[in-house]
This record gives sequence, structure tokens and C-alpha cells, in this order.
Amino acid sequence: MAGTVLWTGEGISLAIGTQVLLDDAKISIHAGERVALVGRNGSGKSTFMRIVAGSEQPAAGEITCARGLRIACMEQDCARYHDVSVRDAIAEGLAYFNDIHRQLDAMRPGSAEQEKLERILTLHDAWDPAHKIEVVAQKLNLPPLDSRCGALSGGELRKVMLARAIAADPDLLLLDEPTNHLDIGAISWIEDFLADYRGTCLFVTHDRCFLDRIATRIVELDHGKFYSCEGSYADFLAAKAAREYREDQAEYKRQSFLRREIEWVRRSPKARLRRNLGRIKRYEETAAQSAPDRIGSMELIIPKAGRLGNQVVRIENVSHAMGGKPLIRDFSFEFEAGQRVGIVGPNGAGKTTLLKLITQQLMPDSGKIEVAPTVVFNYIGQAHLELNPNHTVLEEIGEGHEFINLGDERVSIRGYLRRFLFEDDRVNTRIDRLSGGERARIALAKILKSGGSFLILDEPTNDLDLPSMRVLEEALVGYSGCLAVVSHDRYFLNRVCTHIIAFEPDGHLFAGPGDYDYYFEHRVAAMRAAAAPAPKKDTPPPRPKSPPKKLSYKEERELAELEPEIERLEARVSEIEAIFSEPDFFANHGSESAVLQNELNCLREKIDSLYARWDELEQKKQALLS
Repeated sequence: MAGTVLWTGEGISLAIGTQVLLDDAKISIHAGERVALVGRNGSGKSTFMRIVAGSEQPAAGEITCARGLRIACMEQDCARYHDVSVRDAIAEGLAYFNDIHRQLDAMRPGSAEQEKLERILTLHDAWDPAHKIEVVAQKLNLPPLDSRCGALSGGELRKVMLARAIAADPDLLLLDEPTNHLDIGAISWIEDFLADYRGTCLFVTHDRCFLDRIATRIVELDHGKFYSCEGSYADFLAAKAAREYREDQAEYKRQSFLRREIEWVRRSPKARLRRNLGRIKRYEETAAQSAPDRIGSMELIIPKAGRLGNQVVRIENVSHAMGGKPLIRDFSFEFEAGQRVGIVGPNGAGKTTLLKLITQQLMPDSGKIEVAPTVVFNYIGQAHLELNPNHTVLEEIGEGHEFINLGDERVSIRGYLRRFLFEDDRVNTRIDRLSGGERARIALAKILKSGGSFLILDEPTNDLDLPSMRVLEEALVGYSGCLAVVSHDRYFLNRVCTHIIAFEPDGHLFAGPGDYDYYFEHRVAAMRAAAAPAPKKDTPPPRPKSPPKKLSYKEERELAELEPEIERLEARVSEIEAIFSEPDFFANHGSESAVLQNELNCLREKIDSLYARWDELEQKKQALLS
């Protein structure tokens, strides 16, 4: 079925109250595609996914599916699994294969139908359902299969629902935010799985690294319409900017036409107007057209940090265990003003414990942590981000006040909420009636209004849409205090962080300068070098007559120049990506689009080449020193 149309929607329309989610929309999904569905929070992405899954019907439109199409989706509502074991929850995804086994048991041996069913089981490696469950559970590092789902954390439960969908091996796999609350290891496994997946996938994600690696096509749902773009996220941003530029140009021409026609009507005598009914009709038709809908960007301003001295927080030889399990062993690090430290590691490794040690909510088993007297922490972990569902947006943020102080600026609560895209008609909406993305924006608004000189964020990007994430990144990059952020979003870590603290096996922590990609490349190289087998003692390798003791002068000079050159090129890549992200990109840089895209591709290839050469020289240097 390669390349054939699996699912088509024509003229789909759906509204909830006054909010139009789908407006005479059209979209097709072809076999073998991996389609990323993006859009603002509340634009209708999850609703559309339910329409594709068949659990919800549009108000109007025609839907056509390929014959025998099997669809599986990652469940979002997990309440019914509260008393179900992990094994049984995953087993639900194998219902199709279990039915085939029952048919085979009741079938006459040697029939054509038997051969067909056996081919299906072989194709999907489903001869042993119990083994299939164990393989998927092991790959996703799930809790014990006998565990009750109701006892799992939110991230663990999401992985179980993902395993349930993956085990089904459907023709069309639907994934709504599959990477939320998952650690980088689990995300990498999902990426590898989907990259080799034989079926078709439609997924919603705000993880830009995941999107760039997996998507063969990006489809945006914007004001009820679908807009498709093949290529990377940068290609999508460029195409979106081009489309909006064309819409703005068309609107400019429409307004110019209306101004001319209004002036003509004013100056013309009634007799001439009666003779030009066609011209009046064209005016009325043009006036009835609406201008392009635009949603403003979130204006996120973090209150200016208070003064920090040279020393902020000093961690010296700290060790800590929980329930007999060592989480942190002999860790030392010093936070300084202006640092933006990303904290990464598997779920359950101890990231939240480290944050509580830094803020002195916990005391270490050994070692010491010194906090400078000028430090004012602003830390709200995921467990404290719960909002009162019975409060309105205004009540939740105002907390009985009409104004708040943002550093030296005093603003009204309503004005502050407008910066987070909550207009006056939304501030009286109850929290329990907001979308997940709107609740995430409210949580951010609540955290950031408190200011502080040491800002600590635990998974701040979960449920934020892509435009809001870009605004958050820009605000954090401009933050003058000290920042510690736990995140599994690699793109976010690369954009924001100046340092990385990474949890590694057995409670060991790595800490060093650079973004996540820098950490990953160089730690992987170090681990590979450490894992390389040592030469056998009885057959020592032949030694050159005059082995060099160090790199040559030319190589030393080249190595010294590589890192600043890589930093220079990466800075230019960030600069070009920021240009592509500008809302008025085509108005300011339209003629340069192709040139900028070509430069971006060349820079990425050059950086990859320089990193490879850096690794080669570093490994050679280490080998000569050992």
C-alpha cells in the first residue's frame, strides 16, 4: 500500500460553542508517511486526532478510509486503567493478533485463509504475544509487568499507554504528545522505533528535535484549516512566513481597493451609482471578506533578578541516597551568576532530589551546600504546579490583588494576563475549562510573577505550543540571574543552557560547560573510549621505534582553533534560525530566503565535519598521553 491514501477528510467542520476548530478543512494521509501535526494550544489538534481514530465525529464533511485500515492511538484518558496491571494494559493492544490466534485454532489446516493469517503473524512478529509484551516493556524500560497502573507516576503511565499502541503494530499509529514526561533515553528509543516503523504515523509534538528527526511532513492546523509542508522545522517556519506574507499583501490590496471604492461612492452622484451596480456588488463582496486571523505571541517578561555576588550556590562533595539507593555520589559544582544550567537524566534518577538539596528543602547525607545570603530562590516543582480548578484565571493569578510588581514595573493583573494571551473574555474562565496548553501558560505566569535571583524550573515546556516555547527560550536567555532547569527537550536545552549537569549510572553526575549536544557528543566519545577492549597482555601491540609523545605542532594548533571555530559557526546557525522564526521574516528577508537556507545547510555540514575532526584529534591526544 506504499504511497496510497489511507485516510482522507473532505470539507470537515466542527465547532465547540463559538470556537471554530475545523472550518471546511481538507487533509489526506498517505501510507508510509510520518506526519507531524502542529498548531497553537486549543487549535483542535487532539480533537482532530479523535476524529481520525473514529471516537469523535465532525459536524460536517466526508471521511474515507482504506479498506481494512487498522488504527491504534496512544490513550490520553488513563482513568479506566487504575486497577489494571501493566501487562494487561499492554495486552489490550494485541486484541487483533489474539483474534487471529483464535481463528487459527478453529480453522482447518492447509487452507488459503490459514496461510494468509500466518503471514500476518509473521510480518508483525506476533506468534508469541507474551514475548511481544516483554520486548516492548523492556525497550521502554517500563515498571514490572505485574505493577498496578494506578500506582505509577504520570510519566510511567504514559509509557505504558505508548507501549499499548506500539504493540498493536497498526497501519496508522496516532500519538498525541508521545514525548511529554519521558526522559531522553525513552525519547531516543521512540525516535529509533518510528524511524524504522513500517506503518504510517500521525503525531502531535512540541519537541523540535523529535519533529526534525521523525517527520516526513509537517501539517499545521491554523484557524480551522490545514497547511502542509515537507521538510524540516526550519522549512516549515519559512513556508509559514511566506504564506502569511502573501496573506498580508492580499489584505493590503483589499484595504486599498476598499478605500478607493469608498471615495468613489462619496464623490459619485446617485444616478451614476445606479448605473454601476456591478461595481457596487464587487465592493460589497470585497468588504464582506475577513482579514487574516492572527494570534499574538506570548509576551513573557521575567522580573529582573536581584543582585548576586561571585558565589551563588556551592556544592562540595555531596552524596545522597533515597530508600537505600544512592542517587548522588560525591558531587561538586558551583553555580555562578549568569549561568543557565540544564539538568538531565532518566526518570527517577534524582533530578528533583538535587533541586531540593540546592534549595535546602533536603539535607545531604554527606558533603555541604553553601547558599549565598543574596540568593532568593523561585522554585516550583511539578508537584506544586497544580492549579485550583474552581478558580477563574483572574482569581488564580490575582490571589485577591488587582496589581502585581514585576521588578520596578507595577502592572494590573489583567494586563499581566494579556501578556500570556489571556484576553478580557478569557480571564473569567474557570481553570478546569482551559486546555492543557492554557493551563501550562497559567502555571508559568504564576511562577514567574514571583521573580527571584535563582530561578528553578522543572519541565517548563510540557504542554506549551511551539510559539510559546520560543518566547520562553528568549526570556530565559535574557535572564540576568542564575537558572537551573530540568528538561528532556534537547532543542530547548541547546537554545537556553550554558552548562549541563547529567545523571549517569550509579549516582555519578557529570557537570560541565556547553549545551546538551556538546555534552552528548563528548560524553559518548569518552564512554566509547573507556569501553574499548584493552590489548591482550600476551600479545602486546607492536610499538614504533620512536613513538611520539604528543600531537604535532600543526595538530595542536588545529585542535586549539577548532572549538572557537565551532562556537562561531553554531552562533551563526542560531542567528539564522532566529531570523527564520521572526513573524515578519518574508517582509524583511523574503529575497534572502533561499540564500539563508543554503547557508544554514552548509553550516550544519561544516559543524558536523569539525566535530568529527575534534573527536579524532582528542582521541589521538589521549592515546599518546596514556
